[in-house]
Amino acid sequence: MGRVYDNRSRRAAAGQTRQRVLAAARESFLTHGYAGTTIRAVAAAAGVSQETVYKRFGGKAGLLKAVYDVTLAGDDEPISFADRPEARAMRAASGARDSARAYAAMAAGVAGRIGQLLDIVLNIRGGDPELEAFAARIDQERLLGATAAVSHWSSLGLLRDDLSVDAARDVVWMLISPAVDGMLRQRGWSRADYQEWLARTLLATVLRDEVTATASDAPS
Repeated sequence: MGRVYDNRSRRAAAGQTRQRVLAAARESFLTHGYAGTTIRAVAAAAGVSQETVYKRFGGKAGLLKAVYDVTLAGDDEPISFADRPEARAMRAASGARDSARAYAAMAAGVAGRIGQLLDIVLNIRGGDPELEAFAARIDQERLLGATAAVSHWSSLGLLRDDLSVDAARDVVWMLISPAVDGMLRQRGWSRADYQEWLARTLLATVLRDEVTATASDAPS
């Protein structure tokens, strides 16, 4: 029993150390940028040795990736994004309007969490193969997320009749791109503004609005 307790204590301590390092790294990246962040400063802020940071994260690029992944999910729990409440709410929505609102809420929440970190990744990736690969992974994950959402809507018969699944996926992929989010943030849009706009735009471009569909399907 003592050995089991010791193992649990060590795992708990390791988890707390990881959380301290990630919190310190996130604060440093957001405050000082990638170039201004050092492993030494992060380690000091987290109360650990530089060796601990290197062993756990493999360097500054690995640390940024870990911070991004945790920020994207909202926590460090081993739960896939598809199984998190936002994604489940999106899949549980019925009808085009509810689906648009649920997806927009999920996308706005994600953008709000990762927007600033994503700016850092995209601005400093040039010349660093590891960060280039990471940026490509982020882009691919966004495409996979758009594909999953559109496939779900297609299975419910919610897509516009004049739009293929592939075309709908590409539209959604564009709407949730960091470029669009960044431009809107530059113009002073709030997360609520973005969420409302995204829901309306999904109804206008991808999903069949129930009111419009009912009117068009009615006998003349």
